[in-house]
Amino acid sequence: MNEPAYVALDKDGHVAVFWGDGTEAHKEVILRGPRPANSQELVAMIEDLRLWAEDEGYTVVVPAYDLEVPDIEIDLPEEDAAIITPDDVDDLLDDLFMAGGEDDFED
Repeated sequence: MNEPAYVALDKDGHVAVFWGDGTEAHKEVILRGPRPANSQELVAMIEDLRLWAEDEGYTVVVPAYDLEVPDIEIDLPEEDAAIITPDDVDDLLDDLFMAGGEDDFED
């Protein structure tokens, strides 16, 4: 087959194998996997889907540029949005990262 394919998150946050090299105007899903609960699951799912794609005859490529990240809607009241700082956002992201079970996190 030797068709190109790549592994990325779909618009709903599921890990998926897409046909092509990431430059296509329309993303065509070949195989859709589950949503990862943390970064360790994400890495394992990517590896599993990469191996599946190669077993099916696809040439797995890494897109030449960053692909879009799915939109995640955050409902933030206006009064909170007016007082939140970049440090608050960084702290929240750190908390989310740590909640994913990462034990090698460093500031």
